[in-house]
Amino acid sequence: MDSMTTLGPTLGFEIPHESDVDPLMPIHSQESHLETESLLVSAPPESLVEEQEKGIGVAMDSDTQIASVGTGDHQEPVLGMEFDSPEESRAFYSAYAARIGFGVRNSKSFTSRVDDTVIMRRFVCSRQGRPSKKDPFDLSKKRRNRVSSREGCKAMLQVNRRENGKWAVSRCVLEHCHPLGIAPKASPSLQKKLAKKPWELIVNSTNVESQQNGLGAGGGVAQSLLEYFKKMQADNPAFFYSVQVDRNNCVANLFWADARARMAYSYFGDAVVFDMTCKKNKRVVPLAAFTGVNHHRQLIVFGSAFMTDESEASFTWLFETWLALMSGRRPVSFVTAHNEAMAAASFKVFPTVRHRFCKRDIFHKCKEKLVSVYSANPSFKGEFKKCVNESESIEEFESGWKLLVGKHNLDLNGWLRTLYAIREKWAPVYFRNIFFAEISAPPKIETMHKFFLRHSITTTTLRDLVTQFDKAMAGQYEGEVQADIAGSHTRPVLKTPSPLEKQASDIYTRAIFDLFQEELVESSGFLMEKIEDGVINKFRVASIQDSSRIYLVTYNSSDKKIFCSCCMFEYSGILCRHIFRVSLAVGLAILPEDYILRRWTKNAKSNILSYEHCAMVQSNCRKALSWRCNDLCRDAIRFAEEGATSAAIYKVAKGALQKAFSEVFAAKRGPFFNGAR
Repeated sequence: MDSMTTLGPTLGFEIPHESDVDPLMPIHSQESHLETESLLVSAPPESLVEEQEKGIGVAMDSDTQIASVGTGDHQEPVLGMEFDSPEESRAFYSAYAARIGFGVRNSKSFTSRVDDTVIMRRFVCSRQGRPSKKDPFDLSKKRRNRVSSREGCKAMLQVNRRENGKWAVSRCVLEHCHPLGIAPKASPSLQKKLAKKPWELIVNSTNVESQQNGLGAGGGVAQSLLEYFKKMQADNPAFFYSVQVDRNNCVANLFWADARARMAYSYFGDAVVFDMTCKKNKRVVPLAAFTGVNHHRQLIVFGSAFMTDESEASFTWLFETWLALMSGRRPVSFVTAHNEAMAAASFKVFPTVRHRFCKRDIFHKCKEKLVSVYSANPSFKGEFKKCVNESESIEEFESGWKLLVGKHNLDLNGWLRTLYAIREKWAPVYFRNIFFAEISAPPKIETMHKFFLRHSITTTTLRDLVTQFDKAMAGQYEGEVQADIAGSHTRPVLKTPSPLEKQASDIYTRAIFDLFQEELVESSGFLMEKIEDGVINKFRVASIQDSSRIYLVTYNSSDKKIFCSCCMFEYSGILCRHIFRVSLAVGLAILPEDYILRRWTKNAKSNILSYEHCAMVQSNCRKALSWRCNDLCRDAIRFAEEGATSAAIYKVAKGALQKAFSEVFAAKRGPFFNGAR
């Protein structure tokens, strides 16, 4: 970001390669490319979009607003009353509320799993609900001593979408539990304050009022968040944060990660997703997160950020800061939303990493760009997804695409032409030989947007959001520990006499073994034909039910290498049913070591010590000294996590640590240390 100054953390990992980014970000000033009086937060979407296929989605609360006078005649709401849109019903209810004398706010909305559109909206009295309980132990929060306006009022209006497209009143409560009167009109200053959300104040203008909301004199929202991060770092030296400020000394972007995130990356950082789906939230939270999956197929987070500027320079700063924190270790694959600025930054920072756009994001944008096409051609959506998801080769995808656009006369559609031009960046068939840790079997890995909804993370300040997010992540880590314990004390039920299944039950976690077992069982439904014999054996494999789709399995008897044209192992790390069908014919009674991906096993986190770049140990330069210190810190964090799991293990860990300290001090007093100096 041209205009930004970076405030470095007090603790960061040194990079063992000269070409890598220095994690200790220096303070430097640059010229601004930002319009300082503009807010770099996009407008909130009209509805929550759920990635589901049928039924009803989840509900979510939204912000309280003062009732505004809308259009409509002077009548009370009644059951069965129809409107052309939910906005029209909201305007009617707001006008009614203004006449009667109460405030209105949005309450809940439900989405359809069939087409991801909103099918229900509920509007309630602003005094609905009960006051939230304040945390008496959080003395760091400055609160105003005022009475809450919430009184548990039941008044509400609910509208549901009918098949004819109209919105009808399905529930209506007119009684209030509090006196009614003329709703006070908000003052201009209050209206301005309500129009802005705390995160919109991160990037500020140059006037005095905005400076007090940033890092300038008077502190504000961003300052409160930075104070919280400083406290976190004081309590836990392994906590990391880095800030990017503009020329007015106002926060523009902010990144943070804790020790667990850094440790998780050392085990499962081969496939990373840069997730910004929280911006789907009506609150438009600019949260970005580096995420992945652990050996139980659970969501894990490798670092988080608040991004108010989505320029290429900002993403470059964020990626470099994150990579430096992760000791310069790049992932194998990197997934982002369909965004050219992200793609350009990814190419700069991760030139050797396979980057692609999220397929789910592409499908979501297609719903927006191709609304008229979907409505005019009901079969197009299914045919489009089939072409993308089920093509087994590049030739099949490209021929299927041409047939699809030709059938529906979409050859000149601008959006589809754009998608086809960048097909190698999002269509799965072009990168099936790259590991992305993605498995098509349910359950789908949730996005950060779904994670926020599941944990009901709603807030009025960025600091509260971070606090709630940290608590939710603590629960996520606890779920991983519970899954580890369950896996070590239970045994899955075997369905075949195959020694492959017995071996897999011993090494894989339960979530991965279930997928492995399904592939093994389903292999019995395939036919096999050898088409080439010798050192290289080739087999044609096809389903009994659908013999038209052929898979080619190749086995090299000299080095025991086996490959399938579906590339399931290369993409997800689990052998496919086609290889299992051939395994008996080629004499594979057990899984070769090359086909057991450690990150999916029960022992995925058992590599306690790392000896990468040991040449650093021999040097006494300042950079090598810092690297050795940080390397030991990473091992110490791992030691502490394992040693604190129970009182008995803690006692063992404490004794081992005392013994290790004694050996270190003895070495320092001995000839080895004197000679090394």
